[in-house]
Amino acid sequence: MTVLLAILLSAGVGAIAAIHALWGLGSHWPEASEEALARSVVGDGRRRMPAAWLCFAVALVLAIIALWPLYAVTLASQTVALQGSFTIAGIFIARGLAGYSRRWREHFTDEPFVTRNRRYYSPLCLLLGVAYIALVSGEFGT
Repeated sequence: MTVLLAILLSAGVGAIAAIHALWGLGSHWPEASEEALARSVVGDGRRRMPAAWLCFAVALVLAIIALWPLYAVTLASQTVALQGSFTIAGIFIARGLAGYSRRWREHFTDEPFVTRNRRYYSPLCLLLGVAYIALVSGEFGT
């Protein structure tokens, strides 16, 4: 079951990394224009997507995070697997919770980002955080 969870996490986060790489290449998928994409995925009032290098940087970090579950389940060192997985989980959980904070809502005001963040982006981050914890709990739990 742990290997299945590792594969699912890798595929899911890998797909998110690929989308960020597409944006770095100039794609505005799944929206009709760059402005619509910025309003949908950035939400802070800008009408253009961040610079390509930023999209690629996020894609690279997400790709590393996507590979981690496959690496963690093959590690002989429980300590390294636990530390890495809990760090990644903490980042996702912090992002998920931040999306519901008052300060976040004051800064990110564009629709449809606000609605999508509340319905999809923040819950997905929370789910991924819990899944990274479950990954090592199943592998190294008692």
